[in-house]
Amino acid sequence: MMFSRKITIGSSFILMSSLLSVGILTWFNNASALSDFNFGAAGDWGCNSNTGKTVTNIKGKSPERALALGDYSYVSTATCWLTKISSIKSITKIAIGNHEDESDEGNSKYMSSFGLSKPYYSFNYQNVYVLVMATDSSFKSGSAQYNFVKSDLQNAKNNANIKWIVVVLHKVMYTSKNTCSSSSCANSGSTAQSLRTNYHKMFDQNNVDVVLQGHVHNYQRSYPIKYSGSSTPTITSTSSTNYNDPAGEIFVTVGTGGINIHALSGKSSFVKYQQDDKFGALNLIISNNGYKLTGKYYTNDGSKKDEFSITKSGSVGGYNFGPSLSLSGN
Repeated sequence: MMFSRKITIGSSFILMSSLLSVGILTWFNNASALSDFNFGAAGDWGCNSNTGKTVTNIKGKSPERALALGDYSYVSTATCWLTKISSIKSITKIAIGNHEDESDEGNSKYMSSFGLSKPYYSFNYQNVYVLVMATDSSFKSGSAQYNFVKSDLQNAKNNANIKWIVVVLHKVMYTSKNTCSSSSCANSGSTAQSLRTNYHKMFDQNNVDVVLQGHVHNYQRSYPIKYSGSSTPTITSTSSTNYNDPAGEIFVTVGTGGINIHALSGKSSFVKYQQDDKFGALNLIISNNGYKLTGKYYTNDGSKKDEFSITKSGSVGGYNFGPSLSLSGN
């Protein structure tokens, strides 16, 4: 902005400078301010009264997006689940789970209902980048999905307008022991091992903040963890709830949408909090002008069972300010 004004140096100059300073600062604050917003998240829903309560739980937080973490109707058609979530369908983004990845499980209906041409994709909302992976499609090194994930994460990392990177997938990379009978529900299972080998180091390298998982029907939240090459990751902070831009990612399993519960039979060293008592959903909140992410897990009876936060710092991207003042006179 250029200002040209002939004025007398003295009190008038001081007054004008003050007015300009206030105006510029007010304009900067208004231009750069980012309103708070939030996402709801849950997986493993079913089509029962618990499912409806999970929808009510998520809807009650007025989210801008709802992240569905896979496994929906558990029958051969998507109809009952789509009916259950009808009040939040327009804001919902889905990950394909193992109960809707086949043609006889209604896969085409899920894909078409959410406008998907591939089961893996990404989207941005404000300063958040969300990568949705497909753990029941080929994801090994060199696959189409692997190449997409690698390229897309790099682009997100290098995007000055992106402050937060969230990954959504169905099958777990890390978990505590539980009563799920499938090997894919075990920390030592081949699926978890393959996911970790192919992606956790990649997540570390591209500054992923939070990984949301389903498949195991309980709630678990890890410390921030980095890839170690084994089933026991490296914990980068032992703080209970609040983290200052930690290395690694916080992994959150939210398999509590309503189908049933997998009882926990142990607690992994890298897990900070877990519960297998009630169904519920995670609320992810972006606040503090986009520099703070808070996760709050609410059971469907309205009780908050877990809370964590990550705080970052830095300059606001996307704005360049160069005000100047040109004066002439005595």
